[in-house]
Amino acid sequence: MTTRLYCRECGWHPEYRRKRAALRAAARHQCTGTPVAETRPPWWSLLWTNLWTSQSATSAVDTEARAEDPTSDGELVDARGNRIQWAALAAHHAETTRRARQAMVELVRAGYQIGPPPYGYRALRIRVTDPSGHSKLRAVLVPDWQTAAVVKQIFIRRADHGLTFAAIAARLNRDARQYPAPVPNGRWTAKAVRRIVTNVKYTGRQVWARTIAGRPAPMEQWVTSAPKVHEPLVDERTFHRAQPGAAEGPPDAEDSADTRPSAA
Repeated sequence: MTTRLYCRECGWHPEYRRKRAALRAAARHQCTGTPVAETRPPWWSLLWTNLWTSQSATSAVDTEARAEDPTSDGELVDARGNRIQWAALAAHHAETTRRARQAMVELVRAGYQIGPPPYGYRALRIRVTDPSGHSKLRAVLVPDWQTAAVVKQIFIRRADHGLTFAAIAARLNRDARQYPAPVPNGRWTAKAVRRIVTNVKYTGRQVWARTIAGRPAPMEQWVTSAPKVHEPLVDERTFHRAQPGAAEGPPDAEDSADTRPSAA
């Protein structure tokens, strides 16, 4: 939304993207006259306004018939007989999706945490000021003294000792007090260990969009931040050595039990 100010006395006519900034500028304007404000909504807002206001050029009887059978001529109408403009709805949805994704990308590249923190970290909320002067709360990752030590042990056992995920989970379950599971009152599983080992955030980078529709996305499509935007728990070399396929040891009993065919 754009707000334009106009002063009849001096011809002053600047434009501002935020209404609050325009009001501040109008208050600081030194002139005998008061600036007139004109607010212009974005283009997709006008399409959204016309979504329900385009009257159908049919009679009342025809409108009733089309409302009973909305797919009769390939168009849909609402209860008042207004034709639904799906092109405007699609444009509005595409624009809002693009702006939401762009906002997420900017947060990730700036090093801020989105969503719950991963195991080994806790979210510290800080107040930051954007270029427009607005103050907002953002979350950054800081190590948790107890669970961060567990993450380091997992990477050591994986990268240096070559243990499988199931073997690491079995060792962690032997001492639940020293190695608390990610789920309260739960147990370590091979899937939980694998999730930690493959998380790039432990190297000090923020990462987003690792999955698309629930499926893993190629690494080239990930959105990552600069290195060491928060304190890393492992170095890059250890992280790459611990990845699946890099340090696979012989399958243990727990692994073979998962792949053993059933008696049935």
